[in-house]
Amino acid sequence: MSDGGPQGEGTLSDIPWAAAFDPAVNVRALGEIQARGFRAASSIVDRFVRMSRPADPASGADSAETPTQARQPTALPDVDQVVAAWQKMLGQVVGSLRSVTATPSDTATLDLGNSRAGAPLLLEATEAGSVCTEVWLHNGGTEDLGTVMLRCSDLLAHDGSAIPAAGVRFTPGAVPMVARSSRGVTMEIDVPGGATAGCYRGTLLADGHPDVWLPIALTVTRSAP
Repeated sequence: MSDGGPQGEGTLSDIPWAAAFDPAVNVRALGEIQARGFRAASSIVDRFVRMSRPADPASGADSAETPTQARQPTALPDVDQVVAAWQKMLGQVVGSLRSVTATPSDTATLDLGNSRAGAPLLLEATEAGSVCTEVWLHNGGTEDLGTVMLRCSDLLAHDGSAIPAAGVRFTPGAVPMVARSSRGVTMEIDVPGGATAGCYRGTLLADGHPDVWLPIALTVTRSAP
């Protein structure tokens, strides 16, 4: 088990994999990354100040400069070293931000307490058959929302070609959404034989929650045999 470091300073590895779909956990992770970057920047600034600070003259015979010491130039900080340290720190912070904020395009999230549409669910198929993905439902409130079912519309292409809603299946068909819970539902879309290449668009809905919806785009890269 990885060491979380000083008390109150957890690491990203301490977050369960399922929590990666929780917006609240992602916000906390971003806060941790910002704090880590601030601590790294403070450390580099302190190092730069120490390198730039002149030696404090001491009293006594031992502090007297010799002629050789007097002729030596004052040591200056290695600017290249400081710049390289800054670049390394910034690279680590940016890499951490990308790893946390990047959301797989084949995973959907529906927040039952949020009336705004979520990020589009992007899928791709190269042949006839089933395309499988996962949809995460979140209830961050204090109320039990009961059992929730998902529904999907027909997926329609610009030329009128369609993948019917009857070819979309959810497993399990319904999930209990108690207070402060998240549930994962597997979604399968059957791409029929002979489906023409193109982008098929539709809408994912949650039964009983009319303001919650998600756009879907399934791209068939070539005509299915």
